[in-house]
Amino acid sequence: MDLPLSRPAAPEQIGPRRRGWPLRGALALMAQRLAGYGLVIVSILIVWQAVIAAFDIPPYLLPGPAAVAEASLAHAHEIGAAAWSTVLSTVIGMCVATAVALLLAMLFIASPLADRALMPLIVFVRTVPMIAIAPVLVLIFGRDRWNGVGMVALLSFFQIMLAARKGFSAPTRHMLELMHCCGAGFLHTLFKLRLPCALTHLFTGLRIASASAILCAMFAEWLSGAPGLGSLILDAHSRQFFALMWAAVGAGTTVSYIFFTLTLALERAVQDWSR
Repeated sequence: MDLPLSRPAAPEQIGPRRRGWPLRGALALMAQRLAGYGLVIVSILIVWQAVIAAFDIPPYLLPGPAAVAEASLAHAHEIGAAAWSTVLSTVIGMCVATAVALLLAMLFIASPLADRALMPLIVFVRTVPMIAIAPVLVLIFGRDRWNGVGMVALLSFFQIMLAARKGFSAPTRHMLELMHCCGAGFLHTLFKLRLPCALTHLFTGLRIASASAILCAMFAEWLSGAPGLGSLILDAHSRQFFALMWAAVGAGTTVSYIFFTLTLALERAVQDWSR
């Protein structure tokens, strides 16, 4: 008995598979995480109101969610302007930190001597308490937004640099030998082999740094008095306007989570695009 022959593939089935929209997975990830964050916030508000009702906490110690929401609506423009200033300082500081971290990681890969000479100095600078060098940063960057940019860059580049350095060292000896046999120089090997291998490590460093980057900017605003959420929280606390203070704290927490989520979405978009 003759076996049935397989049907030939249709013309539209022949050829490379069409790549999907690279931002689809990133947007889905953002929507999922933001929805989860919204559920957590609703749960916190319910527990918050229950604790106030159970222990009869006066409003001057801990205002209720309704008072905080009222202050958020009444001072929405002020909170929005402060949040925008903090986010802008954070984004610029993270970009500077990433650029410096990548340059240092490439230098350490190219020169082991520079690695042994500079790494102890970098570790020393990173372990010095920020409260000790904050006056120096104020003298260097002033009391405006650039002070927050410098603080974010100084506190964020170390994690990114370590992750990038680890990623640049990820290729095996056989991979490097293959690139050498193909006549690839240092820069060609860096961009064709080391950088793709370092992407996963690099985004790990970015996730770690982004989780605290907004807090670093707010800390700089507390110390220097630069406009932003940090200054708004300090000013509301000094005026004992605790509803506005908690509204600014909530805005800072939300902005920090969104910033962290954007880092995850960027990593997902790069992974989908590179497939």
